[in-house]
Amino acid sequence: MKSALKRKFKFQEKELRKIINSWNLIPGSPADEFDALNHLLLGHLGRENGKEKMVKVIYSELITNYGLTIKQADAEAYATQIVDWWTNIQ
Repeated sequence: MKSALKRKFKFQEKELRKIINSWNLIPGSPADEFDALNHLLLGHLGRENGKEKMVKVIYSELITNYGLTIKQADAEAYATQIVDWWTNIQ
């Protein structure tokens, strides 16, 4: 049981990493650059927090922890992409 959950988490982590990296937020950055954001988002998804919470987390994390300039509309688009992905794999 525990190994099945671990495999599921690793799969989710890998797939969400692909999504986040596809945004090309920091061109040329290492593939694991946004793993802290990845894990944070997976935690919120696992607690079934809605899209609004995801928008706030993405917006805040990218500005505060990564020093990026991001538009609210971009955070909303990213959150939509993640929530849609999450819904489809459940």
